[in-house]
Amino acid sequence: MKNTIAAAFLILAATSYVSAGAFDDLRATVPAAASEAAGGVKAPPPPHQQPGHGQPGHEQPGHGQPGHEHHPGEDQHHGHEADYQLLTKDNNCRNWQFTAQTPNVRTEEVIGETEGFDCYWKGSDKYCRPTGEYFTREITVDIGPRKLESWEKESLKVCLESQTFPRLDTTEMLYEYSVAEENTSSFFKKATKFTLTPGAKKPAKPGLNELTVASAGAGPAGELRLVLNDTRAGYFTGEKIDITIDGMKVPDPNAPIEELLNFVTISAQGSFDVAPTYEFKLLDKAKAGQYVITVKYTRSGPLSTGEASSTTEIFEIK
Repeated sequence: MKNTIAAAFLILAATSYVSAGAFDDLRATVPAAASEAAGGVKAPPPPHQQPGHGQPGHEQPGHGQPGHEHHPGEDQHHGHEADYQLLTKDNNCRNWQFTAQTPNVRTEEVIGETEGFDCYWKGSDKYCRPTGEYFTREITVDIGPRKLESWEKESLKVCLESQTFPRLDTTEMLYEYSVAEENTSSFFKKATKFTLTPGAKKPAKPGLNELTVASAGAGPAGELRLVLNDTRAGYFTGEKIDITIDGMKVPDPNAPIEELLNFVTISAQGSFDVAPTYEFKLLDKAKAGQYVITVKYTRSGPLSTGEASSTTEIFEIK
């Protein structure tokens, strides 16, 4: 009876040993196939369990230890030879928007990510698997009092270079800011508070829909006249604005071929003191139909950057 029990125990132990070995081979093979499919780094073959040779990620005496010389044909596993780097700078950045209607203080848990490779040696070959890690930090931004117009928006880039190195990019902010940084790093909390003190306001870049069509129609002599509305006139009072208009009358698909080949074009320009409206003569004779124009403009003065901007407008003459 005792011999029968002993024999059964030996059979069970052998079966468990073989199953464990097969599971380890499968576990190594699946991520290896995924790594090879991703391309780049050579994926490892299923490691074979030998006495004194551990699986990747588990150092064995005399293998991968400091001071141990590697010889060809010898298995040397470095389960923690990891090379991490940021995915890209922008992947670990967030854009926070501030307007005249939003609070000046904002707090968020910002998540960062790295990617890299976990590598080990087998014989003279080095095998690597893609790996990575996540980290978080609580970021608070406190902006001091400043004036924003109802249509203005500031964009602040909040970046997490690592768990301990947050940074701000104030390039798209509308004021020049001095930045003070206060860090808290403990077992329970990792946080940074940025206090932004506004200085001089930066010159304004052109915004969207600053110039729009107020009216279009025939003038006293039958000419085609156009009036543009300046929605930012109040802010840029005292500056100059240069405007160029190019466009065309949209051909009527049912018109004679001669009219389709000789379609009406528009070209006009003018320089003005900034005002609520600007008037142009576009054509000597107003013709019924639909028109499409491109309005290009440049502001000049202490409040403007001098950058050119443009908008496309469509209007119809009855």
